[in-house]
Amino acid sequence: MYLTDNRNKLLETLDRDGASLFALFVRITLREDAAEELMQELFLKLRLARNIDRVVNPSGYVRRAAINLAFDWRKNKRNYAPLDEASPQPTGEQSPLAELVRREELEEILDGIAKLKGQGREAFVMRHIQGKSNDEIAEQLQMTSHHVRSLCHRAMVKLRRILRAGESMGLEY
Repeated sequence: MYLTDNRNKLLETLDRDGASLFALFVRITLREDAAEELMQELFLKLRLARNIDRVVNPSGYVRRAAINLAFDWRKNKRNYAPLDEASPQPTGEQSPLAELVRREELEEILDGIAKLKGQGREAFVMRHIQGKSNDEIAEQLQMTSHHVRSLCHRAMVKLRRILRAGESMGLEY
């Protein structure tokens, strides 16, 4: 099968950024086994994508595809048996109960982030999950750092509303 230049660029981006994408998948799913599967799904998605010649920013396209795959996984809560190393291990600093509470709070926050949409979610994930600076995000999203700060702020406000709504309805994740 003939690969277009853009498809090659996407696959090169996946190869170059694979480690950081895998780390992103682990941070969002909280499971290494899920991250491995999502890396495979991302590769297939990029390999089989249609209208790939329209992609202007291959790095941005791969990142958005990865973020969307990870949050789709969370939404569907695929029930794979977690690997032992993916299970939370209590640290010497916290009791097992405190670690469990921390893990449940993190799950709730990630489920809330999954409800955010578009560039706001993307900027929020890059800033607060990947730890990128506003300037780095601005360069990758091709906007000003002021716009990135605004997107992240609005996403945080929406996330707080989502989390409060879940608390007030007595929802548990």
